[in-house]
Amino acid sequence: MMRNTLQNLLYNNNYDQPDTSAAAFDTLPTIIQQALLQQHRIVLVANNPSINTASLEALLQPTDMLVLFNDFIHADFFANNPIVRNLPKLLFFRQIGDSALHFGLPPRSNNLTAMLDMAKQAPLGILFGNTDYQFPLPDDDPNPNDDPITASRILDIPKRLNDLLHSDEHCRVLSEQHSVVADYPIFADIHSSAPTSGFLLYRLLLAARLEVQQRQDVETPLSIVMLGFNDEDRTAHFWEGHNWAFERRELATPFDSVEIIRQY
Repeated sequence: MMRNTLQNLLYNNNYDQPDTSAAAFDTLPTIIQQALLQQHRIVLVANNPSINTASLEALLQPTDMLVLFNDFIHADFFANNPIVRNLPKLLFFRQIGDSALHFGLPPRSNNLTAMLDMAKQAPLGILFGNTDYQFPLPDDDPNPNDDPITASRILDIPKRLNDLLHSDEHCRVLSEQHSVVADYPIFADIHSSAPTSGFLLYRLLLAARLEVQQRQDVETPLSIVMLGFNDEDRTAHFWEGHNWAFERRELATPFDSVEIIRQY
């Protein structure tokens, strides 16, 4: 039933219903739309501590597009590896509840230095969860003890990156209620219940690749690789506001041309 529901979402072309694949593609920053039309594979990398740079080097290819999110792992590797630094990259920063903050951006832990390097090397697109980045101050953090600020943390946005964060070509907003997750069962009694960042991006790109397929007039869509997306409860970091059971059921039997590489 879940798979049929998703297929209806992705392939709905009724005149009075939104074309979900086109809407997904249009949600992406312009620079990433252009990259998708040129690259051969989409690689989503989970923030899984068991992923090492050796496995990334073995996996990634010059025709890939990378998708990273929040306070993503191995930032220096993604920014400076001789092959990987040249790959187009899509970054997603999730809004923290309904606050003015986004995970992975100041005043929270961030990879601003790596992001600046990325922007110099290859196409870089950014999606903000629910709302544009608000450039919050430390006093705007409703729960500062969750991620205490250290002396080494970068809080001031460099000018080049500031310009990029204000650019429509590079940045867009991705709602947690996007049509690609219209079937997602949230928990009404939990504030800000929503899909996980990885699942939301997976659904978005699963739909967007159909628009790419149509524009390119090819028989098969772009392949998707998901590295480190596990379907078993082997970590303590599971927020109850995500519907883990729903997500695991779907990812247990991925769609055609989708490869999930478990990493423990």
